[in-house]
Amino acid sequence: MINIEDVPGLETELQMVNTHIERLCRSNNESMQKMLDWVLNARGKQIRPILTLLCARLKGKIVDATEIAAVIEICHTASLIHDDIIDEADTRRGQLSVQKKFGKEMAVYAGDFMIFSTIRRTGLKNRAWYGMMFDKLETMCDGEVSQFDNRYNTEITEEKYIENILGKTSAMFCIACGSGACEGRCEDNEVLAVEQYAEKFGLLFQLTDDLLDFADTDDLAKKTTHNDFWRGYYTLPVIHSFSDSRNGAELKQIATDIKNGLYSELTDRRIAELISASDGFGYTLMMIDKYVGEAKQSLSIFKDSVARKKLQEFVDTVQQRAHRIVADFEAR
Repeated sequence: MINIEDVPGLETELQMVNTHIERLCRSNNESMQKMLDWVLNARGKQIRPILTLLCARLKGKIVDATEIAAVIEICHTASLIHDDIIDEADTRRGQLSVQKKFGKEMAVYAGDFMIFSTIRRTGLKNRAWYGMMFDKLETMCDGEVSQFDNRYNTEITEEKYIENILGKTSAMFCIACGSGACEGRCEDNEVLAVEQYAEKFGLLFQLTDDLLDFADTDDLAKKTTHNDFWRGYYTLPVIHSFSDSRNGAELKQIATDIKNGLYSELTDRRIAELISASDGFGYTLMMIDKYVGEAKQSLSIFKDSVARKKLQEFVDTVQQRAHRIVADFEAR
C-alpha cells in the first residue's frame, strides 16, 4: 500500500516478522503443517505488522517489535481462515482459501491451531499490551456477531453499523498500533492517540471495502460484486440509500425480494443505480474524508518523523483508492 523502502530498516524487520510467524506456527502433524505452509505461502499486504513497526518508531526509540507484529498478524490471519469458512470463499490472497483446498473442518482446526500455538510459544506474555490484545480480540468477535445479528435488517442505523465496524475491523488495527506504541515507550496519552488513529483508520479502511462491493471487477475487489448486499450485510452506501425519500423504499423491497429468493438478472444493475441516485457512494466518500482528517489529527501529538509521515501516508493511500473506486464506477 505504501512505499516502505525509505523507512530505514523496515524491510529487514518485516523479514524478521515472517521468521517469527514461521517459528510460532509449527506443527508435528503432517496434515496440519501442510495447511500452515499453504497459509504462509501467501503473506498478503501485511498492513498490521507495518503499522505496529511504524508506531514503535514514533518516539524515535530503538526497540524490537517484530515478534509483537508477528503475533498480531497470526491472529488476523487465523480470523481470515474462519471468515472464509463462514463466507464460503473460494480464494484468499491470490490462491485457494484453506476451506476450499482442505475442507471446512480442517480449516477450523488450522485457524484454531495458529492462535493456540502462538499463545503457547510467544515469549511476550508479560508485556503490558498482551492482555489488551485479548480484550480487542473479544471486541472483534462481538462486532462480527453483531453484524450477523443484523443480517437482512433494512432498518439498521448508521450508528449501529459504525459500532459494528469499530468492533470487527478497527479493534485489530487498535491492537496493532497500540502494542507498537507501548513497545516504543509512548506515554499513556500517546498510546491513546495512536489507538484513536487506529480506530479512524479501521473505519475508513472498512468503508473503502464497502465501496469495493460495487466495483465492476472481481479482480479489483477479490470478491463477488454486490456480495455483501446479496448476503444481507448492508454497508454504509446501502444504509444511507435506505433512508432516501425517493429510492429507499424500492431498494428495501429489492433487499426483501433477495432474502426471499426473488430476483432477476437485472437486479444487480438496479441496486447500483438506486445507490448512486441516492448519493450513497458520495456520502460514503464524505465520511472517509472525515475519518482521514481525524486520523491525521490524532497523530499531531507526535513530533514530525518518518514514522508519522508514513502513518499519514497510509490513510492518504486508502482515501485515494476509495475516490478512484467511485470515479471508475461513475465512468461506466
